[in-house]
Amino acid sequence: MRSMTPSSAEREPLLRRLRRIGLILTGDQKLADGILSDAFVRARGAIRHADDIDEMDVFKLGFDAFEDALHRKGAVIVLHRAGRGDGSLGDRVSRLTYVERVAVSLLVVEKLSLRASAILSGRPISVLENALTDALPKLDGDFVQGEGRP
Repeated sequence: MRSMTPSSAEREPLLRRLRRIGLILTGDQKLADGILSDAFVRARGAIRHADDIDEMDVFKLGFDAFEDALHRKGAVIVLHRAGRGDGSLGDRVSRLTYVERVAVSLLVVEKLSLRASAILSGRPISVLENALTDALPKLDGDFVQGEGRP
């Protein structure tokens, strides 16, 4: 599915992109790194013996690992931590709902199309559109740097 390849793929290493999405989704870089590490260790055998794994497959593996980890009992607490209250971008992101974080990370940060984001996240396009519409004012527009809605 080459059409789902994020446009930032050519500009930035995959691991850096996955770590950034993990930080957005979990709110904690150490937790995100642990989730990624665990996912890669579990998938190592399958990846090693597959000839047709591409960058999008690895991206999906990482994204799915965050989804799975955050939907296990206890992990969701991380999403509802109070922000630092300092008005920083990190503080504003910490106040987003999980679906808003998914929409921002895929549509704005990774610049995926609505269709590709819906396929990757398993959410309807309308849900992602609404989540992004709700998230952007909460971020005060600083996050999208005046580019408008993707």
